[in-house]
Amino acid sequence: MKRRILFVVAFVATASLMWSVGHAAKVTYEEITVAGGGTITGRVLWKGPAATVPPMAINKNVDSCDKDGSGMRESVRLLLSKSGGIANAVVYLEGITTGKAMSNDALVIDQEGCRYIPHITIAPRKAKVTLKSSDDILHNMHMFGAANYNIPFPDKNSVLKPFRKVGVVRLQCDAGHGWMSAYVHVVNHPYYAVTDAEGSFSLTDVPPGDYTLKMWHEDWVVANEVKKDGEVVGYEFGDPMEKSQEIKVGAGAETKAQFTISK
Repeated sequence: MKRRILFVVAFVATASLMWSVGHAAKVTYEEITVAGGGTITGRVLWKGPAATVPPMAINKNVDSCDKDGSGMRESVRLLLSKSGGIANAVVYLEGITTGKAMSNDALVIDQEGCRYIPHITIAPRKAKVTLKSSDDILHNMHMFGAANYNIPFPDKNSVLKPFRKVGVVRLQCDAGHGWMSAYVHVVNHPYYAVTDAEGSFSLTDVPPGDYTLKMWHEDWVVANEVKKDGEVVGYEFGDPMEKSQEIKVGAGAETKAQFTISK
């Protein structure tokens, strides 16, 4: 039976901190000038009947968290387009040791409208990420995995934090907003991409050669409801899904790849 990971509750099980993720291994990476680099493009697609993740009731700070008046917050753990594309999957090259320079783009994770924005962040190892809150209510960023920060935001504020360890970091809010979740993938090379709303991805300036292309996606199947005083305050989900395939990248060529996920 696959190990369950406690989601969106303060008393997360210790076992959930010990995720085994393929891209958490330490690999030395050297930045070089890539001559005749290729491109990997493709999509992550859903196959079969659509799956759904149950929404959660917005029962705290309604004025800030429920501006549309629906009373519910839809899950972002599985986002499917009309054409079957899956957003927020992470596609990357495993174990690449030389290639283009790492990005130095400014990275921000915001708490806005009682959501973490963005849901998935790719952060180079040792990069300093601005963690902020645009909501004038109490939030916190409680992190598990490759980083273990627990940062309160009693009002609108921001802090700058480094992510020093390669791996996956899971975020949750323990301030009564159990639907809030996000992930940071801390990486040691730049060949990572997050799929867009149509499930598309692109990796550019890849040195010609043979590679293992991997795909990561958080689990969406509810294994158990977590209740407090008879009310659902969170869900337990399984381990993230990972798939891989072998590919060859030619000089100046475009290589196409596709991953398929089913219910």
